[in-house]
Amino acid sequence: MKRSLIGIFTLAISFISLSCSSTAYFNLDDLKTELNIKDFPDQSAYPNADALVLSEVHDVKCFIDEDYSIRTTESVTIIKKLFRNIEDNSTVEIGWEADDILTDLSARTIKPDGTVIELKKGDFYTISGSANDNELYSERKLTRFTFPAIEKNCIVEYHYIMQEAYPFIQDRWEIQGRLPKLRNAYKLTVPKLLLTPEGQGGAGWSWVYRMFNCEVVKPAVSSPLTASSAIKDQMVSFQWVRTNIPAFVPDPVMPSYDRFIQYVKFAPSDWKTWNDVSKWYYADMFRPQLVITDAVRNKAKSLTDSCTSERQMLERLTAYVQKMRYVEISLGDGGYIPAQPEKVLDRQYGDCKDKSMLLISLLKSEGISAKPVLVLTSDEGVIEPKFPSWNFNHMIVKAATKDGKNYWIDPTADRCPIGVIPSADEGVNALVLNDDSTSRIETIPSSKYTDNVDDISMTVNIGSGLESNFDIEMKSTGQTAMGDREFLEDKTHDDVIKFCKSLVADDYLNANVVDYSYSSLDSVDSAFTFNFKLIVPNAIEKQGDLIFLNIDPFKLTGDWSWLARDKRTYDIEFLYPKTITKTIELNIPLNKYDIRNIPPYSYLTTDGLYYMKNYENDGNGHLKVTETFSIRSKDISAASFNKVKNFIEAMRTKAVEKIVLTAKQ
Repeated sequence: MKRSLIGIFTLAISFISLSCSSTAYFNLDDLKTELNIKDFPDQSAYPNADALVLSEVHDVKCFIDEDYSIRTTESVTIIKKLFRNIEDNSTVEIGWEADDILTDLSARTIKPDGTVIELKKGDFYTISGSANDNELYSERKLTRFTFPAIEKNCIVEYHYIMQEAYPFIQDRWEIQGRLPKLRNAYKLTVPKLLLTPEGQGGAGWSWVYRMFNCEVVKPAVSSPLTASSAIKDQMVSFQWVRTNIPAFVPDPVMPSYDRFIQYVKFAPSDWKTWNDVSKWYYADMFRPQLVITDAVRNKAKSLTDSCTSERQMLERLTAYVQKMRYVEISLGDGGYIPAQPEKVLDRQYGDCKDKSMLLISLLKSEGISAKPVLVLTSDEGVIEPKFPSWNFNHMIVKAATKDGKNYWIDPTADRCPIGVIPSADEGVNALVLNDDSTSRIETIPSSKYTDNVDDISMTVNIGSGLESNFDIEMKSTGQTAMGDREFLEDKTHDDVIKFCKSLVADDYLNANVVDYSYSSLDSVDSAFTFNFKLIVPNAIEKQGDLIFLNIDPFKLTGDWSWLARDKRTYDIEFLYPKTITKTIELNIPLNKYDIRNIPPYSYLTTDGLYYMKNYENDGNGHLKVTETFSIRSKDISAASFNKVKNFIEAMRTKAVEKIVLTAKQ
């Protein structure tokens, strides 16, 4: 299991030694006949596409070997016609696990004049130890190759066969992609013996599928001929063919693509309920590793000796595990099976399932109920409650104290207080595993806009000269506090000074930081506070007889460039709901300046968004400016897109209005 972000750790690089065969190539004339077209379309038919997938074929076959073990292979063939930005489609990467076997890899370029250029064995490269995120070691492999002599309107084609170790555990057919497709076919061929009920001499094995975001179509069923008379060699085929599939064109700042893109998910048919999934995972992979040794008990006791409540014990044990390094090692079954608690304790690092295992064992040793929770983070997809399948990329913990309070805890989230979890965990359907191997789909709670707050307070003293003094306090809670604490960890004095200057650089390039301080990074149960003081030489801007006060370097404008379009197809989804509040206490020397103009009160609201700005003048040179912006709903309908655009445009106009002074004569 792994988090997002991609990196590659290279253990070895070698030429790939695979058989290359031109016999796997499609006859393009036969493809035209099948598609009932005289020629393949050109750019004019797909003006917004970089390329067109002419054909994509996935042919999955299950075999029963002589020892009656099951072997599964998937043959993949993809043919594209390139239109523009051809370099974006010039290289192919095929990822595979250590237990997989990649064979029969071949690739070719067909130029517009019909010239065919095939890749040779030495043109394919394999990287061993391909890893993701903080994964230190893995047995994954990545095969990469580049098509030769590509040019506009050329056709590229590649083919390979993959023998897979875990068929139909995580299998998925991607019907739709970022390019339009003329044809996409998926075929599954299995021995009749597997599908025959056990009481009739068969294995009783089967599979189920679900089609997402598209019309549900049953597969065509056939019985291919075979030269063998052996029962184990008699086959049944199931095939889907979809044609003229439009490209999936995502919008920026949108929910997971899985809510909209067309795909098919497969699962074993004996996973009729989520209990069946949890029994497979918990009983066979998790529970055998949950060994609470004396070393684990002693560690838990040493951490909680001074605690006076279960809540305090929970906080201490959680903080201990969260501060451990996050490192993933996916060797063998390491992608599924967590390390035993004492091993994680000894090496002081682990991935999400390792750290969850350790936290559960520490909590259990102190009598606190704790369960593993399988999660698919919101940035990676969605879990369909009515379709039990394996579709997870993360593990967290659900703990319960004797007073009946439940706590969702992400052991990988450093500087995260009890009751707060990273935004990618919020609001998703997750599988909570019980000690008896049963399970239940639950929705992890989401935070509110009042939970994730940036509160900025400034006292600004306008000097009699050109310089002004700024005393700034930034207080954060929830998701924003987590990010602030993580950012400042291990920062030097010079790093913090640069950070302070960067916060105001857009307005005050020559600001001088005279002091700073911030609250303890370990005090995660309280708001995080960051204070700094500035001397600003240009808070006063003169234009003729008028003087404009530039007193707010923390503009609420932000990056809203994704709104610069005429329409939107998909809903808007922010990372999390949040609130930004600002209070500016402004002191103006009335012996030097008169207040000429103060902007009026502003109030804006639309679907899921709120803005307010107010000015108070006590008549003695003291002004108070208060400003609030809230994203009150994480999700906003695409139908509200124009409302959101108009709201942000109006807010940006109001946010930059300035107080105007004139000099005393």
